[in-house]
Amino acid sequence: MLRSDAKQNRALLLDAACELIAQVGTDDISARDIADRAGVSTATLYRHFPSKQALVDCISVDRWERMSEWARGSQSPRSAVFDIARVLDRFSRLVSDDAQFIQAAGLKVGATPAAIAPVRELFDARFSELWSAARASGSVRRWSDPRDAVELVGSIRNRERRVPMLATIVAGFVAPQIDVERVLRTTHRSP
Repeated sequence: MLRSDAKQNRALLLDAACELIAQVGTDDISARDIADRAGVSTATLYRHFPSKQALVDCISVDRWERMSEWARGSQSPRSAVFDIARVLDRFSRLVSDDAQFIQAAGLKVGATPAAIAPVRELFDARFSELWSAARASGSVRRWSDPRDAVELVGSIRNRERRVPMLATIVAGFVAPQIDVERVLRTTHRSP
């Protein structure tokens, strides 16, 4: 377990790398640039990450770890569709907020770098459980697939259009008797 100052340094390095990569791309920054932006030494950077690429991968791993936690849901089959909408809303915020980083780092929707694969698999399993609970309660269409929803939401890059685009996606997979506007209102009130 990391000490609190080590956790803080790690978070500073992740934020600094994300900001710099979004501004200038991965090829035009060095480990020194990232460390300087974070206000730590390069030795501290290398204590946490063996390479610049490992740091870049960790930014994505960190996001998928958060997604995996969100996908735990409330464990209530009756609220599974709300949990799904909440996960997709948070994911769309991450993706649209990090659009420049994603483009500059060369990340592609549906293409998972090796470092991300284990945590992405955990997310997929948890999200599929939510989806199955929602399907069992009749809240999502029988033919809908959770992978499609994640891939579509992962393509949202425009912050201004994020909410209407998310609403279009949610409306496409929820069952006809579900009030999409109510689901989204509840989602936006949640932390």
